Amino acid sequence: MVEFERNANIIDDKCPRHSIMIGRYKQSFAYYTLRERLPVILTKVIDDLSQNKDTIINECSEEAREELKIVVGNISELKYQLQTDKELYPLETNEIDKSTWNIFLSSLPENERTYFSTCWLWAECYLYRRLKTIFEATTTLKNFDYFKSSKQKALIGSKDSIVSLVKSTRQTLTLDSDIDKYFKKLLYLDLWGNKCDLSITEGKDIKQTGDQLEAVDHLKEYILIDQAEEIWNLISQKYTGERYIDFICDNAGYELFTDFLLAEYIIEHKLATKIRFYIKAIPWFISDTTPEDFEWVLKYLYENNNEELKLIGNKWKSLVDQGKFILLEPDRFFISPYEYYRMKEIAPHLYDKLSEAHLLIIKGDLNYRKLLGDFTWDYTEKFETCLRGFNPTNICSLRTVKADLICGLEEGLAEKLFEKDSNWMLTGEYGTVMLQLHKN
Repeated sequence: MVEFERNANIIDDKCPRHSIMIGRYKQSFAYYTLRERLPVILTKVIDDLSQNKDTIINECSEEAREELKIVVGNISELKYQLQTDKELYPLETNEIDKSTWNIFLSSLPENERTYFSTCWLWAECYLYRRLKTIFEATTTLKNFDYFKSSKQKALIGSKDSIVSLVKSTRQTLTLDSDIDKYFKKLLYLDLWGNKCDLSITEGKDIKQTGDQLEAVDHLKEYILIDQAEEIWNLISQKYTGERYIDFICDNAGYELFTDFLLAEYIIEHKLATKIRFYIKAIPWFISDTTPEDFEWVLKYLYENNNEELKLIGNKWKSLVDQGKFILLEPDRFFISPYEYYRMKEIAPHLYDKLSEAHLLIIKGDLNYRKLLGDFTWDYTEKFETCLRGFNPTNICSLRTVKADLICGLEEGLAEKLFEKDSNWMLTGEYGTVMLQLHKN
């Protein structure tokens, strides 16, 4: 430990205010993630591959037996490079984002090209992208999702809760009164669905229990910034022609289920005509949604032996078939190291696409970090300032707080929370519902 800290120039302090978050600072969540969480996640991938190799070979081919040995060895090497703060080497892959990544890596100053010396966001995204390249180099495992089992268990383990949600939300869909009340309830439900984050639990199984729609009424005090009323005022505005609401999704499984519930409500009450979903192209941060996860959740529901789940699964599949739920082709910008304020420059086609929407609902902690850029803003800094010009349309951020950065808090609130719990920013106990209106 002492030798590592000396070689990596570790500083026993917090990240300074108004600076990029770097793993070099020992009292930061960036350091803890790189030093503790990510090695555990890589070890779990290795263990899962080893324990399930016979199943994987049966699904792929006998050739996968030897390739699994190579993959496990390469993941072990990746883990060693992380734990010894090695350089962020150029990606070796034939995928289309190779040049994007390697141009970015070559642009880093030479003294900021290791895991603990560069921005935490960049280092963590790089690790997950490097992990995927190991599988891309194989013949039989190119499309293998090494996080699939964990994601699916998170929804299956929450079956009782989602059955309860289906029953309670069927009643709200038929009501023509209190639309604002139930919209906000489902917005809060979608916020707290973000607690189902496997990366924060290092891949350990999690599940939701109880009536979550009822629970949201008791969680209001934990929402540190609540602009649900302003979001309702925006979304309830009258319109003519087509109106898109876009979701930049976060976790698969239970959280995606809550995304669908909110999206269904929006469509049923004609608050928009189409919902578009943006997801990840590859397995990402353990639980992030891929196209296969999107399809699997629908299939799990419409093939379920529970009648309520079967009915809602068929309905949502019908919304997909009708073009009211639209799963967009994954854009590689979302698995790049770039923050959102760089999107207009790096991926102008995506920025223009988002500009078509009336409202952009951005889910989760990683997306929040990309909005703020892993920068230690003042806790009271305006959301608009932290977005640094990212302004394609009206933006709603739904996030449970699981990393030590935040903005938009009332004066003195952060200090009160620290007095109560020094780790309040890391637990997912608190949430934010934030809105930034589009400015022409």
